[in-house]
Amino acid sequence: MLSASEELREISKSKRIPNAILLYGKGKNKLKTALSFCKNILSSNEEGEKKRRLEKICDSYSHPDLHFIFPIPSSSKPNENSCNFYNDKWRDFLSLNTENLTIKGWRNELKCGNKQPFIGVGAVEPLSRLLSLSSFERKHKLVVFWCADRMNSEASNKILKMVEEPGKDTTFVFITDEINKIIPTLVSRCQTINFNGIKDFDLMSTEFELLFSELLRNAFQIKKDISYGSKIIEWSKNAAKLDKEIQKDFFKFSTEIIRQAFLKNINADSQVVFEPQTEFNFFSFSKFVTKNNVEDLTDEFEKAFYQTSRNGNSTMIMTSLALKLTKAIHKH
Repeated sequence: MLSASEELREISKSKRIPNAILLYGKGKNKLKTALSFCKNILSSNEEGEKKRRLEKICDSYSHPDLHFIFPIPSSSKPNENSCNFYNDKWRDFLSLNTENLTIKGWRNELKCGNKQPFIGVGAVEPLSRLLSLSSFERKHKLVVFWCADRMNSEASNKILKMVEEPGKDTTFVFITDEINKIIPTLVSRCQTINFNGIKDFDLMSTEFELLFSELLRNAFQIKKDISYGSKIIEWSKNAAKLDKEIQKDFFKFSTEIIRQAFLKNINADSQVVFEPQTEFNFFSFSKFVTKNNVEDLTDEFEKAFYQTSRNGNSTMIMTSLALKLTKAIHKH
């Protein structure tokens, strides 16, 4: 199972970087991880002195293709309603507080008294011009929204239009502790990544195991009895009713079981830690997870995870997963 930071690292290596990513949850280091993600993209495919130079620019938060949007106090002066006005103060504060940046600390730095900093339309309007400019050395442009839940409705709708019609090679990275405070239409346009830490699934492991074993049982039996096709469809509909975050946890859980089964198959018993909590016959299942199909099996769950993160149709995702898994499991 990939951690949030590992998931972002894999995205940065891929050729399909989404145009909007939402990092959420009470877990720490969301901003630090986002900055590392941006640095990886802006210095990718470079080597030697040029790579070190680009990384140094990124570490100073002054790369021309890396933009920040953050909460600021309202002002009667138009120029003070833009994040550009606070850029120097923001970079200085960021360099000292990357590991533990809080809205309280930022308020104190701004000395804004009782005013609550927020992200208004004045903060996001300059983005249209900035993103229309030619890029520096790399073709990608990144915009990091810190405390994205502090966007007001006008700013949210302005950004929503940018996300729906992004410029070429532009990625928005939204960071929030409270995903429920961001408008649902914006969330639905983002690839979401949970920063509540790697879950050990204690609360859901039995349910996930039952769900996984039922899927596998139907996949095995359909080759002998075509009537199990209807059971696969029924399984898909029931699984699609789960909360999307639980669905994503199930995909991670299933990917780990497949990995553990493959380790069992190749006699790497010292690395096998999975112990069934139900009547699921893990030992028998492991015989069917081989070098011929382990990648196909894990790929299907990872695709389902990605599509669910992008707010795809749950029933279609689950049905596609079940049918493709049926084919892959017989490929051993």
